[in-house]
Amino acid sequence: MPISPLLKQQNAGSREINAASLGRRVLASINFPLLFVTAALLAYGLLIVYSAILDNPDYAFSRQLTGVGIGLVIMGALWAFDYQKLSTFAFPLLIVSMFLVLLPLVPGLGVNINGATNWISLFGLRLQPSEFAKPLMILFGAALVGKYRGHINDGREYFLALGLLMLPVIGVMLQPDMGTALVFLVVAMVVLFAGGANRKWLILTIVGMIAALIFIIALDGFLDNVLGVDTLIKEYQKNRILVFLNNDIDPTGISYNLRQSKIAIGSGGLFGEGFGNASQAELNFLPEYATDFIFCVLAQQFGFVGSVALIALYILLFFVSLTIAFAARDSFGTLIAAGVTGMWVFHVFQNIGMTMGMMPITGIPLPFVSYGSSFMLVNFVCLGLLCSVWAHRDNKTRKKV
Repeated sequence: MPISPLLKQQNAGSREINAASLGRRVLASINFPLLFVTAALLAYGLLIVYSAILDNPDYAFSRQLTGVGIGLVIMGALWAFDYQKLSTFAFPLLIVSMFLVLLPLVPGLGVNINGATNWISLFGLRLQPSEFAKPLMILFGAALVGKYRGHINDGREYFLALGLLMLPVIGVMLQPDMGTALVFLVVAMVVLFAGGANRKWLILTIVGMIAALIFIIALDGFLDNVLGVDTLIKEYQKNRILVFLNNDIDPTGISYNLRQSKIAIGSGGLFGEGFGNASQAELNFLPEYATDFIFCVLAQQFGFVGSVALIALYILLFFVSLTIAFAARDSFGTLIAAGVTGMWVFHVFQNIGMTMGMMPITGIPLPFVSYGSSFMLVNFVCLGLLCSVWAHRDNKTRKKV
């Protein structure tokens, strides 16, 4: 038998094996539960946003869709990218994070909205740089803490890591944007906890932060009385604390927003008033109903059942994200997934909690649901990082924890 037909058969067989192997690798790189739950959340969120802004010329649904489209491209690029290549760039990531956080404080560039200078105006566009610093903060924290390989028992190492992680937190507080500062703080504590920090030091840190907050509140009251002006804590921040402590205080004044939020949620009943029937938003009783208070619009339209469905999707998202953290083959990947999960958990808990008076009111949006292309892009960046951690979990050349 001639040799050439044998070679052709062998080559054809080899190509079939390679194609099958490639197909298996591609399938193995896809976390189908993650894609399912995020697709469901995204579809649900787009439906709610569309109904909320349908008759409002101040919002553009096309902008939300643009954010989703760009986000999908970014997610795909990060999915294919080897996340581990970023593990040695801790300080460059910190520098870029601080640049974004401090950018609104540049004279002539920052824009003051609702008492905080956390936006910038650039070429006619308004952006919130601290939003884009969130995934960078996660990467920086994971790169910084990951080098300890799951054990931080030395006090000097712990407080050095804590001090570096607090820099973006302090930078955001200067704006002041307490909501974003809390997000950064939660990410820092989650990364330290997942990174194996000594529990004694973590407890000491939390107790110290609570004591510092009480001291600042007391000092602020003293300074305000002496100087006659707001010093450490702004008036609107004090009002939010007062409303949190007493939901019924001044219902037509400082607790008006919370009151309207509760009315919207309560009027939804079990099954809601139906798609497009969110009277609290349509009549402009509910503030920031497409962004911060989007959950109230959902609750009024789809009621308790629709609200539970959203929360169930979020719980599934958290669970899948944690499985990716446990599946990662190195501490850097584990901490990235833990940081992303911690950020999403706090956003959901804080946003939904504040609409019911369980948490102080802050400008923290709902992941994949709230209107706004900036935060939508951030969510897709985090999603891409999770996909990258999952896709590269079986690479044997990686360092194991």
